[in-house]
Order: sequence, then structure tokens, then C-alpha cells
Amino acid sequence: MKVAYVWTGVVLAALGHGFLWTGLVNRLHGLSGPRWLIKSITIALVVAFAVLPLALMRRYGSSLGASAFNPFGHGDVAGWYLRLCALVGGASLIVKPWIESQRYDRRVLQRWTQQYSPATEALGPSLLAGGVARALGRIPGNEALKLSIDRKRLALPALPAKLDGLTIVHLSDLHMTGRVGRGFYECLTRQVNELRPDVIAVTGDIVEHESCWPWLAETLGRLCAPMGVYFVLGNHDVLIDENRTRELLVEAGLVYVGGRCLRCDWNGAAVTVIGNELPWLRPAEPVQPPAKAGGEFRLALCHTPDQFGFGVRASADLVLAGHTHGGQVQAPLLGVIASPSLHGTRYACGVFRRRTTVMHVSRGISSETPLRWRSPPELALLELTPGGAGASPVGRRPGGA
Repeated sequence: MKVAYVWTGVVLAALGHGFLWTGLVNRLHGLSGPRWLIKSITIALVVAFAVLPLALMRRYGSSLGASAFNPFGHGDVAGWYLRLCALVGGASLIVKPWIESQRYDRRVLQRWTQQYSPATEALGPSLLAGGVARALGRIPGNEALKLSIDRKRLALPALPAKLDGLTIVHLSDLHMTGRVGRGFYECLTRQVNELRPDVIAVTGDIVEHESCWPWLAETLGRLCAPMGVYFVLGNHDVLIDENRTRELLVEAGLVYVGGRCLRCDWNGAAVTVIGNELPWLRPAEPVQPPAKAGGEFRLALCHTPDQFGFGVRASADLVLAGHTHGGQVQAPLLGVIASPSLHGTRYACGVFRRRTTVMHVSRGISSETPLRWRSPPELALLELTPGGAGASPVGRRPGGA
């Protein structure tokens, strides 16, 4: 029996070791700072993640097969580290499934249907450029090009009656790098326009390679919405000249709201669209929305869900965010593992509510690395309706995917 307890502890310690170091990397990538420094620290953390188990095996390897094997019984640093990891591993088996169960607020998400785009699937791996991207495209189950059209009805506690039924397409994290061909984004544009949304919102990480600048006019520049196509930039947009990217998008007809409050009129209702690109792009002066007027609707576009608190303080009715890609790879039961956020995996994707502010976090369209599993790229069509006081039957992804 003692042997079983010890090996159970070893398994939990191995799991906790993974969660501990992944959690550090997640939070590191939620910070702003020089890219070289973030990458250097990431490499150091990855090296520590790999080296520590080897050091522990060397420390305890000679006694692995012994009946008295018990690495947790030592009072040295290694023993204490294993105890910490076992504690983290055990707690994660409880906390992670709970986090996944809370990913879609049942007071808000009234209906959710999911349909895969046959057009993007038909394009196939031929869209991928470069040896690494093509190799990843051959991995069975890779959903990087499997565009999901997610229709969600969201009940907003303070939605003006004039905006009941308003539809917003939320796009995020297009990551135009050249690794995924232009045809994918042209197909995405057609799919969006076929949905005929009232509003389109793009929440950053749009283009990160100069060779993709010419794509913008024929992709995002062709988006159509009667009440406007709005955008903010993200951390990957600053890897090239973000001013040029902003200029090209504005020339193509999109409305830039980064670090601004824009007053609009939608269906006779007063609307304020607020843009927040923190912590990577800082406006000359902090965005300070004026006091909210009665009957006003506020929409906040943020690149990262870490700005949820900002949306609450700004009295936003709806916050749209991306950045986290839904983790790109989601494990059964444990869900999202990797998520570049100060909150870890808490807001990796989903629908959340604080007070009367609702946040929708997109899984994004693409990424630097075209690899996804159980987290397909998301074209979200959000239908807004007043309410949200009670629970609804929707709490997990359609079909249990």
C-alpha cells in the first residue's frame, strides 16, 4: 500500500511540475517588455522545466526499484520541491476541471451553435507555406485550417432595447505571417460578409510580416457592416511598423479605436466604442471614458482579456478580447494548458460576466504556429439580447468538443 501511495505522489508531482512551469510561462507572456527579454526568460524556464526532472532522477535513480523508495521523505530541497509539485498536481486535478466548467457563463450564453466552414476545409494544407508549417499540417487532427463559425446569443444585463438583436462579428488574432496563405483570409472575409453582421470588431494581432501588408486591402478591407468595422492592435502587430499597419487598415475603410472613445449612433441608440491595447501599446493619455449616460451602450475592444477589469471600470456592457487563442491545444478534462495571460488559463476563451459587464474571449483565427487541437479557429457571430439574470442550459461547447 505504501508503494502505491508513493507512486501516486510521483505521478501527481510530475503533473504538478508541468503545471507549475507552464503557469509561470503563461503569466510571463501576459506582461509587456522587450521581446528579446521575454523570449530569453521563456527559454530559461523551459530549460529549468527539462533539467529539473533529470536532476531528480539522478538524485533518486539508484533507489527507484527499492521497496523503501520514497523521495518525499527527504528534508532536502529536492524533497520539498517534490512535495510542492505533488500538492500543485493534486490541486490542479480539482481546480482545472472547475475552471473549464465556468468558461461559459450560463447567465449570459443563451444559445450556441457551431458549424465548420466547408470552404476553408476544402482549401486544405496547400495553404501552408514553409517546411515547419507543412509538417504541422500533416499531423492528424490538426484543426489550424478548420474554421468554426460560432453563433452565440448573449444576454446583456443593461442592453438598450433599441439594440435587441444587434449582431457583432468578433475576429481576433489573424496573425498574417505568410505561413497560412492569403486564400484562407480571403475565404474568411467571404464567410463574414455572408453572415451580414451589423458590426464587425477585430481585436488585434492582425499582421506581423511586411510581406502581408498587401493582403489587407483584399481581406479585411472587403469586410462589410452597416454600423462599422472597428479594430485595435495587439502585441504581435508591434513586431513590424504598427503605424503602417494602422494606416493601411484605415485606408481600407476600418475604424481605429485604439486608446480612444468613439461616440456612435446605432439604431437610434447612443453607443461608445472604447479601444484598449494595453499593456503593449500605450496611448498618450490613459483612456478615461466619461460618465455613462442613461440608455447608452458601451463596447470595449481589448487585445487581452487581462483588461477585463478595465472594461468593468469603464462601465462597458460588452468587452471583446483575444490574444490567448483558446490555448490552441486543449487536453481532455484539464482543458487549456498554455495561455499567455496574467490570469493563467482562466480567460483563455469563453463568455464571462462581472457585475453588468460581459466579456467574450475569442479563440482567434490563426497563430504563429499553425497547430490546433480541440480549439479550432473561431469566427464568432454574437447576437445581443437584454437579460442575463437567470441561468441557461448552455454551459459547454456544442457537441462536447
